Amino acid sequence: MNTVRPGDVVVDMGTGSGILAMFAADAGASKVYAIEWDGMNFESLRKTFAINGYGEKIALIQDDVRNVKLTETVDVIIGEMIATGLIEELQVPAMNNLLGFVKDDYRVLLQTMENYAEPVYCNQKQYRKKMPIIGYEYPGLTKLAVKPLSPKVMYYRADFEKRIEDTQIDREIPFRIRGGEGAVINAVRISNKTIFWDGSSFGASDAYCYPILLPVDDMKVSAGDTVLLELSYTLCGGFSNLKYALHRI
Repeated sequence: MNTVRPGDVVVDMGTGSGILAMFAADAGASKVYAIEWDGMNFESLRKTFAINGYGEKIALIQDDVRNVKLTETVDVIIGEMIATGLIEELQVPAMNNLLGFVKDDYRVLLQTMENYAEPVYCNQKQYRKKMPIIGYEYPGLTKLAVKPLSPKVMYYRADFEKRIEDTQIDREIPFRIRGGEGAVINAVRISNKTIFWDGSSFGASDAYCYPILLPVDDMKVSAGDTVLLELSYTLCGGFSNLKYALHRI
């Protein structure tokens, strides 16, 4: 972990398994504050840190990352509470709170996140059934056969080094269709790219930010057509506040 330097004070928000907190200690952090709200997981973490010899370096705190108060300022914020499109999870309110406890030259492991949308065709088959539902494009479901029909468009870029005051996404996103005559759009795909403090980047994995497929009514299109996505949600507010519609222009 090249974000953490020897002697750093680090906070790991929503530590989960505790692995990032332990990696930070291994990288030379003088103190790691590992924050976890879940009571059962908290007790497991206490044992995990103890049996691996981190009792002195890692301070385990049971609290809500959106409201926790730290007793000292920190050099680095690590951890991730991210879901695709920043629709779910608590990354934004967690970061907004923890940025109040950083030193002047602080570092953030997950620096920025780019959010993309694109119209696609998908056969929508899962478990031998056609299922036009909002869902994740899991790598194992290769029979979904998703075909992009336009270059993806970045509709929001989150900068986690600063407080995000405006958490409302209201976008009208145009797409220029490419491909042959008679193509059909039946979904919109939401995906991400995460940029880390050292400039490296990452898309998705088995455990991180699967693309999301948002079904729409079948729309026949041809190369050169333009369609417009209306997309609205509150960052980290959950799928219940997500609204979207696709129109031909």
